[in-house]
Amino acid sequence: MKIYIPAWHYRARAIVQRTWGWSPIEEMVLLALDRAPGTIAEVAGALQIPRQVASSTVARLMQFGLVEVRLSPAPVLATSSVGHDFLRSDRALPERTEDRVVPVSIVFEKVGHSVLRNRDVYTVPLTRLPKDARSVRFSTSDVAETDDSMADRVNRFVAPMLRAGEWMRGVQAISSVIEQRYLVLDLADVQNGVLPEGASDYLVQALKETLKTGILPQISSPPASTSPSAQIAFDPDQVIVGAEQHLERFERLVANARSDVFVLSTFVAEQSDEQGKPQRERIWRALEDAVRRGVHCHLFYGSALDGQAKHAIAMQELSKRLSAVRAAAGFVLVHRDSVGSHVKLAAADDGHGGASVILGSCNWLQSPFLSVEMSVELNDAVGAAMGLDVLRTIASSLSSATRAVETLNFMASDLRRSRSFLVSASHTSKVSRAALTLVYAHEHEQLLRTAAHDATHRFVCCTNKLGAPMVPALFNPAEVAGRRIADARVYFSRYTGPTKRRHVVAQRERLNDVVELLAVRVPQLHAKFLAWDDDDIVVSSMNWGSQSGLSSNRLDEIGLHLRGPRLAAALIAKFEAFLNE
Repeated sequence: MKIYIPAWHYRARAIVQRTWGWSPIEEMVLLALDRAPGTIAEVAGALQIPRQVASSTVARLMQFGLVEVRLSPAPVLATSSVGHDFLRSDRALPERTEDRVVPVSIVFEKVGHSVLRNRDVYTVPLTRLPKDARSVRFSTSDVAETDDSMADRVNRFVAPMLRAGEWMRGVQAISSVIEQRYLVLDLADVQNGVLPEGASDYLVQALKETLKTGILPQISSPPASTSPSAQIAFDPDQVIVGAEQHLERFERLVANARSDVFVLSTFVAEQSDEQGKPQRERIWRALEDAVRRGVHCHLFYGSALDGQAKHAIAMQELSKRLSAVRAAAGFVLVHRDSVGSHVKLAAADDGHGGASVILGSCNWLQSPFLSVEMSVELNDAVGAAMGLDVLRTIASSLSSATRAVETLNFMASDLRRSRSFLVSASHTSKVSRAALTLVYAHEHEQLLRTAAHDATHRFVCCTNKLGAPMVPALFNPAEVAGRRIADARVYFSRYTGPTKRRHVVAQRERLNDVVELLAVRVPQLHAKFLAWDDDDIVVSSMNWGSQSGLSSNRLDEIGLHLRGPRLAAALIAKFEAFLNE
């Protein structure tokens, strides 16, 4: 008897990169030419190696710009300024790489979450399912698979194929194909122990139960994933406070880019919007300069409340403005469909093999830059890769963002292989470290409650709005902290929904001498952060006092929890200094 199990068939091209290091001979030749410039014959004689070996070694070193020919006073080979710097720094010599394409065709079944070779199994499209088939139906609430969700499965599939020195860079999402199908399994084969290679233990057990009971297996939920975390290089200066500082960091981030810039803003301002236009023009001009240099600009917006297509139209206006800068097509990649996320993010390569990501409260494509904003800039290789992964996962919901998803995937993969922290050389020796953890939408409330219980002398939360959830979501945890410690504060600027001033006044009276409720009207607080004691901060896109995160939409909000020496103290000092100006 045959049964039909829901599955996804995925076809793509995986990019596998082979990496070569440097041999002792190459390093000896480079050092010899650095000490005494000369000819190939002189190098071969000095090192007592065959001339042919010296010649080919010099050719490879010249290919990477480490060796050059000097014509004065006589033609000689010498270490270039690049090679000279590498020899006198703590950086490794640039690696040599070569990419190869691995065709991938896999089947991911939804009962046991097995990853199977397509050639090892038999599948049928949804339209060819027999009327009398014993099938496990697709769940109507099941989220469609994407290139991003299939990434880990492709890694599992490709891993056994990798040779020594190879690693998986990512998938060419532009040419990928993904479709729903039914996996056909014969229970007679199962009874005889004949199962496709790669079948998970859960699938095998479910099929054995079906043999015993005759009841079809059910779709299972994937195991819950833990929030990504890492130790990164981080300095308090990477906490950005204030509108002007955000504009300056954005201009610097985009100016450094040589390949790609990514911007995700909840809203997009119309070109005719006069509020804050001089400040916003700095954003537009920075993007125009990037396009003029040949940098690809990927622009997204996240508002799901766009019934009149206001933001889509504004995005189209911006696309026309940027496209007018350069005649060649393909550098302005504007997406007119919402990604449905409240996350605000800007990212770009840094022109030196690294990347920077800024994540926080700032709506880059809409803000008049008149409010108090707060964001975190991630320059560390691992931290920036985590930020790029966030944007990649959010953007993967758009079919039009295939190119952006592929680029983000490759950039993050390359960053994770970086062997040095991507901070300026002048700060390398003294930069401090911090523990970074991503906070998804539904994890904000629990983290705030944990902080309220763990705080020993300080608990400070800032939210732009207070709304219906303010008491259980924010005031009650703040009260828990305030009854134990002397410094418990909540900053806010606006009310939303049914919440009125009188409701907050009543809460202020209830929490008198326990929690300070501080209304700051001018400048408006658009920052969303949590800080407790001296070392822990969370900078987020979520309004702690007016929103509730859902596990079913965990990418609707993202926060960055950083724990490092004096980070909370530094953040509070910056924030208070800004308010006192």
